[in-house]
Amino acid sequence: MKKSVEYLREAKEALGCESDYQLAKALKTSTVNISNYMNGISKMDDYHCIKVAQVLGIDPMEIIAAAQEEREKSEEKKEFWRDFRKARGNILGAAIALALGLTTALSPSHTEAKSIGPLYYVKYAMSNQTQTAMILTCPIKSY
Repeated sequence: MKKSVEYLREAKEALGCESDYQLAKALKTSTVNISNYMNGISKMDDYHCIKVAQVLGIDPMEIIAAAQEEREKSEEKKEFWRDFRKARGNILGAAIALALGLTTALSPSHTEAKSIGPLYYVKYAMSNQTQTAMILTCPIKSY
């Protein structure tokens, strides 16, 4: 499983930042914070996890859970966050599989066009002066 700093590096690349200073400006934080995150001195807070997730277009909980797991001191709590991340990954995988299955099942290649009878275009014209109405019809060819 990815560490929070890996997501941060991906965001740096996605934003095209060449320096930690540029990344800090993009994430609205200090260069010291970015340096501390990159060097493992501190872990990203939830705000920065969410900002990175927005840059990467992913679920913020993925990064928040990674940072929280890294922050924990007790092995029991670390295990909790690992299990949480695995469970979310499994749910996401199932959702993607379901979406792909539905997309395939509903694709036009699996459907047949139904033949319908003649269609008519109806134009309703009304003259304001004489209050008379006329209906014109003409068949529309079906292809």
